[in-house]
Amino acid sequence: MMGHVAEISAKCSGGHGLTWHSSPYLGDRFLVNRRLAHAYYICGIMPVQYERFVKAGCFGQLGEDYLNEFFKPYSACVKSLAEESCHDALLEEIPQYPDMDGINILTDARHATRKNSKYSDIICLGGQSHKVLDFETVCRREEPSAQKHELLGTQRIYQRLEAKEGGTVHIRVHCHDRNASVNKWVADNKPDTESTNDTWHASKNVVKELKSVCIGPRYMEGKTWHPQLSDKAGSIKTHFYWAMKNCDGNAEKLKAMIINIVDNYKGHHTNCSPTSRCHTDPNYEPSKCVIDDPKAELLLRQALQKTLIYKTAHDYVHCMDTFFVESFNNTMLQYHDKRLGSHFGEATYKLRTCLSVLDWNDHINSRRVTSTKTATEDSATTWDNTRAEQDTTSRIQEHGATTAFGSEEWSAVVLGTHSLPCTCEFPETVTGVSPTYTTIAALHPLSTEGLGLSVVAGIWGGILIRGTAPHHHEQQHVKTVTVGRHFDSGHRAGISHV
Repeated sequence: MMGHVAEISAKCSGGHGLTWHSSPYLGDRFLVNRRLAHAYYICGIMPVQYERFVKAGCFGQLGEDYLNEFFKPYSACVKSLAEESCHDALLEEIPQYPDMDGINILTDARHATRKNSKYSDIICLGGQSHKVLDFETVCRREEPSAQKHELLGTQRIYQRLEAKEGGTVHIRVHCHDRNASVNKWVADNKPDTESTNDTWHASKNVVKELKSVCIGPRYMEGKTWHPQLSDKAGSIKTHFYWAMKNCDGNAEKLKAMIINIVDNYKGHHTNCSPTSRCHTDPNYEPSKCVIDDPKAELLLRQALQKTLIYKTAHDYVHCMDTFFVESFNNTMLQYHDKRLGSHFGEATYKLRTCLSVLDWNDHINSRRVTSTKTATEDSATTWDNTRAEQDTTSRIQEHGATTAFGSEEWSAVVLGTHSLPCTCEFPETVTGVSPTYTTIAALHPLSTEGLGLSVVAGIWGGILIRGTAPHHHEQQHVKTVTVGRHFDSGHRAGISHV
């Protein structure tokens, strides 16, 4: 065996020899060995796991010298691809904001180990695309204190982001997990950037903090807690989320909405939202115990004023969370085991971080189909792309529509359930389509004129139409959908509805 390549030599009685290898060459090295070395790095397994795997399979093993030789050009290539992926993600993020006057970012630090970490990864995700825009690995060699890694990495990310695209990238809102040093640094050095904190980390302790006034020992009743508050902790937490989402970016309004909880439970609904049930339902009856004891009112008011969200309301007026950053950190576990994070050398650790960035950016939106509806419709709807494709045939049959691209049946995403009798033919050539995504516009077949569409295909009665309609049409019948599947250039589409 030569690594994972089998070698067979044969000689005839005349002394002529022949050597056969089970793998072709890639340059001056065997292709199979290259591919297995690549697989070894991208799958995230440990060296000892690789050794056990190949020994159990009895199909050879790559030596340490071969892997070391492979590592240097491979790591340089992966780093270059990761930086290119981040740059593409930034270009995708910028146009998703009105007037393209800045971007929102989500950051967090992930430590390689649970205590006294040798490495820390600071990740920056776009607020809209949720793709990695930049990342920084800080090691103990650069900063001995692991608690200071996040600030150092954040500063470096700011420097790189603001230098990209000719220095035109402006960070409007920066959301993170309430790192006090990051809050202070942004406030002191970035006056045009708003620092906001993750809502989940702040609100997860609301119930715990309020329970101190909801339950307690009998001898402290009416002093530190009150029975009239015993049923309110969970619903108050829900109101905190609602208040952060509806405060219109005003810290004083957020505080007023939090304190209004007391009046609401007293039965005074003057300052409640006009859309709440206490205003819209003439038969409204409170589901919680009404507060009529001044001691209970005082205890609840003091407890609300002691919560972190009330005391630092200006840090939560944007109601942003770092859910996607936490999800990325979970994805990194494939490449960085918390138990073994400090055992890697710096070059190997950074390689695995780059691989996790490539993995995330390539897959974060691959299974989502998002429909951006018009302003007259409800909020955006998300379908699972796989389920949509599986259900497509039955939906098309139900509405009497068929699709075909050449001789190939197309698994279409059916968008509507309209039943206008018509026949549509769109035998246009598909050209200039993205290799990854295809934009599909669903619209009335009798109203396609004047919308600027380059129509390629369409179904009416569960429509499938390929077009270049921009997302800002004001017509109520226009919808746009992004589907994770592409048309091959040159295919022709013929679609009919019976």
